[in-house]
Amino acid sequence: MSNIKEALPASEFMKKNLGISEAPIEAYLNYGYALLAIAGADGEVSEAELNWLLNHQRLVGAPEEVIEKYKTFEYKNADARKFAE
Repeated sequence: MSNIKEALPASEFMKKNLGISEAPIEAYLNYGYALLAIAGADGEVSEAELNWLLNHQRLVGAPEEVIEKYKTFEYKNADARKFAE
């Protein structure tokens, strides 16, 4: 994976809707992990939930290498508070 602290230019969606011009790879990764931990709080991340996350993260400009990590993330043992640090 690229340098996790490396900042990437934001997508047009993020610029227009959130006023963000760039974000570190780590922010994309942790945001997705937190959403997976929340979605999986009932014991399962459904296919629809995962697909929503993947599509959303592509829309905001997450790199494919980050998106691939979401697919194997162990959400059942995750603590969403960790991703806010």
